[in-house]
Amino acid sequence: MHLSLSTQKQGVLGISGHAGCGHAHSNDGFVQDDSGGLAAVLAIFQEATVLSLEIRSVRAKVGRDGYFEVETVSGGTGRCSARRGITPSEARLAHYVEGQQAIRTQALAEAAFGRIYGQGAMEPAVALQAAMANAALDSFARNFPESFHAAPEGIEGNCGLIAGAVIDFDGIPVSVMGVCNATEGGLGPNEDLEGNACLYGKRPVMEALGLHALPTFVVEGKVFVLPLCGTFDKPHFVVRAFADDDNVVVAEAYLAALEKLGYPAVYPREALKRVPGALRAMTRNMGERLAALAQRVAEATTGRDKVNAVASLIQVASQDAGGVTFMSDALHAFVGGPGSMPGSSAVLSLFMPQSYIDEYVIPALTEEDVQRYVRVIKHAVPVLHARLDEACSILKARGCREKLEPYGG
Repeated sequence: MHLSLSTQKQGVLGISGHAGCGHAHSNDGFVQDDSGGLAAVLAIFQEATVLSLEIRSVRAKVGRDGYFEVETVSGGTGRCSARRGITPSEARLAHYVEGQQAIRTQALAEAAFGRIYGQGAMEPAVALQAAMANAALDSFARNFPESFHAAPEGIEGNCGLIAGAVIDFDGIPVSVMGVCNATEGGLGPNEDLEGNACLYGKRPVMEALGLHALPTFVVEGKVFVLPLCGTFDKPHFVVRAFADDDNVVVAEAYLAALEKLGYPAVYPREALKRVPGALRAMTRNMGERLAALAQRVAEATTGRDKVNAVASLIQVASQDAGGVTFMSDALHAFVGGPGSMPGSSAVLSLFMPQSYIDEYVIPALTEEDVQRYVRVIKHAVPVLHARLDEACSILKARGCREKLEPYGG
């Protein structure tokens, strides 16, 4: 399939993929590379434009007011600060990503620093990831200003960039959007603008591309979570779309593509069901859990007990708490965890087996993973195009963007 920049101003269907900078962990042992969606979109943009995303340089401002600034050979730049500063050693480590393509942003940041955590637990790694993601998106916006629409997230405290264009997939015009969700200071994650949620700085980009009214493929990350992954003996693509809330025609296009490619796949049909109050309850429970751990610290008298109590508190805050910090409570009830506008989309993720996580601890995208995503999308686009009327009918029946108004939509 040939990809190229389209002469059309808007597509007939959409693709959206994000990177949640610092969203490596969530509740109940959920762990992921949350840059899979953005990586797939960047690979599509790159194939359509033949633009290099090679990282020319990483400039580190060392000190308590430190930051990373990434520049690609194509002139794109991205910057993100680190709340507790940048040490000279961290500045040296960050140079590891120079010469790499700024596509697998979480995997590159993890390779440079060894690990990655959000919630302010490991700000330099998250800041480097954000700077790379922004530089990649900025590269396309700078080099093809007549084709790409771009805007900052526009959420107070966030510093991510959003960019999109219409790409022809063998003549089918598709509105494609890449999203960097990044928090200033390298804190992460605040992903109110993930998926195709039409809010803040993302809204004008989506409206310019028509994405606010198109059946859309939402692409997510590389994941391990129980109990589902415990049933796998090899990687599986997982398609999620709840019939009453999402777009099953988009899901079936994904499934048809996966079947044609011979990729193992499952479709848990109850996934993504919107449950009002669910994230509010999880957030309250998380606060109570952290408070109980803090009380353990307060009551500890021996050095050993203090160390263990504080270590438990830090583990929960740096891992499980990512499952509640990533999105506003009320917004979650409307768009779900992946940020899916009602009736518009289905979500694709790559889920890994227990054996993988036992060896690698934190998932990291490979170049082959990215190409698999792209192959699935290429095969799914013509399937959805052939059923566009059905998909649009679901979107029109269930779409209700006006409910986003309280959040800045």
